[in-house]
Amino acid sequence: MKVQVNYEDTDVSQVLGSIIKHENKDEFIKLITPMICSSSSAATQLFRLLISGNKLPDVISKGTICKIHIDNLGYGANKKLVQKKYADADDNIIVRVHQFRGYHEYANYEILYNNVNTDDSVTEEKTYVSFDNITVVEEF
Repeated sequence: MKVQVNYEDTDVSQVLGSIIKHENKDEFIKLITPMICSSSSAATQLFRLLISGNKLPDVISKGTICKIHIDNLGYGANKKLVQKKYADADDNIIVRVHQFRGYHEYANYEILYNNVNTDDSVTEEKTYVSFDNITVVEEF
């Protein structure tokens, strides 16, 4: 079930004020609020934490083999050739996590994938994906 929440900066500030227990919490709130509000992903994760039983997604470590849908590749990808050479029946391709960029970023992971050039050569390139678009490959 998906629920849409409309929030204002003051809502985020109030949430942070109830969470942060530090003598300098007002300065932390001033610092963190704009970061969270600039990212819908970070705001979503913050409000999920407020609902009982929810938690932040686990961080996928560097080097982990995952899969993403071909449509989630960046602008520089030659999607038709990558799809033809590497995609499975569901149009997913295998990628490797290069870096976790943080919960506050829209695209939380930087990943490495094999891009197919027009001369049929292959180069390893980077792109960014969000939590929702990446699946850890459990086994081959």
